Amino acid sequence: MQPSITVFNNVINDILNLDFELQVLSNNNLFTEGPVWNVDGYYLYSDITANCVYKLVPGEEKEVFISNSGCSEKNDLLKEDMVGSNALAYYGDSLLVCQHGNHGIAKWKGGILEPFIHEYNGNPFNSPNDLIVHSDGRIFFSDPPYGLKDSKLNPDHFQPVAGIYCYKNGEVTLINTQYQYPNGVCLMPDETKLFACSNKPFERFVTVFDTKTMESKVLCEENGDGIETDPAGNIYLCSNDGLVIVNSNGERLALIKFETIPSNLCWGGAKKKDLFITSRQNVFLIRDFLK
Repeated sequence: MQPSITVFNNVINDILNLDFELQVLSNNNLFTEGPVWNVDGYYLYSDITANCVYKLVPGEEKEVFISNSGCSEKNDLLKEDMVGSNALAYYGDSLLVCQHGNHGIAKWKGGILEPFIHEYNGNPFNSPNDLIVHSDGRIFFSDPPYGLKDSKLNPDHFQPVAGIYCYKNGEVTLINTQYQYPNGVCLMPDETKLFACSNKPFERFVTVFDTKTMESKVLCEENGDGIETDPAGNIYLCSNDGLVIVNSNGERLALIKFETIPSNLCWGGAKKKDLFITSRQNVFLIRDFLK
């Protein structure tokens, strides 16, 4: 068994290959985030501080995919090292890009980056952080103030709250304001539940929403930056402790330690069994992690 993993429940042995190798695909980034797998055989991920999206084929060198991906013009209302893009997600044949410095979600298509979801109640968003696309067309996303000066809300220019939102058919709905720093969002594989989390120690809880009624409750007391589920409905939380894996009831199954703090993750590879992890200056890959 890989020594970096601590097992709390042996059921994890039926889910994951625990004798894994952690590959370092790149280690010369600034602050990596928001990975997504492309079926053509490569990953995309953001470097928030570098203000770009990189393309990475495992075994090859990274290359710039989108420059100025999160901010087209810096100003004194922003946190200088957090102006770039964050989460990425495919929406039909377009790539959606959470933009800290431009205060919205942009759409990348045909080599052009253009605004897509950019305001609520007449004001720009704070710094959209993470997003997930439902098969019915809804887009759920979080909007903390991490990209704003001092990482604090500025209601005179942006949103007065740090919210979790839902977009559909041109309309944006604010669905939750319980976090001061909402971060990761993800869906259960059957899309009946939406999960959200925060990486701040003072809001150590994961929220689960019913995607039909949007009623919510606390699932467990854990922190999370990026968040993801596996096909069995287990939840993977990137935290300062490492990668925390809990079941659908919020019970810890395992913890994996890394040399740097993980920020986000996604499944990839031809069979979607590889785990790609962004982790500060590093990006890691665990091949054939899912059994």
